[in-house]
Amino acid sequence: MGVWMARFGVRAIWALTLTSTLTLILALAISGCASKPDRDDGAYSLPASGLAHRTDHPAELILPAAALADDLLLQQRITIRWEDGEESFDSVLQKRGSTLVLMGLGPMNRVGFVLSLDDGGVQFENRSGREMQFRPERILADVQRVFYPWLAQDSACFACERREIRGGLEIRERIGAEFLEERRFALVAQPDRGEIVIRYSGWRDWHHSSDRAESEVDAKGEATLVAQRVVMTNAWFDYELTVETMAAERIGNDSQP
Repeated sequence: MGVWMARFGVRAIWALTLTSTLTLILALAISGCASKPDRDDGAYSLPASGLAHRTDHPAELILPAAALADDLLLQQRITIRWEDGEESFDSVLQKRGSTLVLMGLGPMNRVGFVLSLDDGGVQFENRSGREMQFRPERILADVQRVFYPWLAQDSACFACERREIRGGLEIRERIGAEFLEERRFALVAQPDRGEIVIRYSGWRDWHHSSDRAESEVDAKGEATLVAQRVVMTNAWFDYELTVETMAAERIGNDSQP
């Protein structure tokens, strides 16, 4: 695993059999073989050319999927709270090469939606039979703000803070004694809109914990230091996002769905 993810990376790891199940579910969803509800809100796509203008709208800035070097498969529990409601669902997040896929699951692991980003742009399919509360691009932007590297790596930065201006965004990170504790995004041109604040907690080396069998440790034997819980407060659009990751696995070309 890359140095950035080794320090700031993915989440809790369960058994490899669970990861295999998630891979199968994701493969079915991407191929369109998974069952759909009686009502389908239809597909949505935004070509790569349509993403280019996001550089002029920092609040919706989306990075290329490959900006995250590591290939990962994560199982998560997502909770979104906004003024008029709250929504929770299980999800599978996969990044492989130049493709990022987020799949929302309903009861009995039924696929609710599939959202992907690749070199061709954004693709979204809603199978839940319900109206989505947020635009697909905004969901992708949140995923990247939480999981992607935004500032240049600095191995000497411990118990420190760092700051950078990127794409119209002021980005600040607070690093604790070992791990990332907080990340903030502010709009340079609109400071009065407030900030996105992301807080990370529960970092642990799950690959080398004593309760895992040797066969479950990553093939390279590398540590996977992960925050079990992330809370993001978005003042720009007035909502809170909580991400709890229950399982994670690095994947390679031999894990292609």
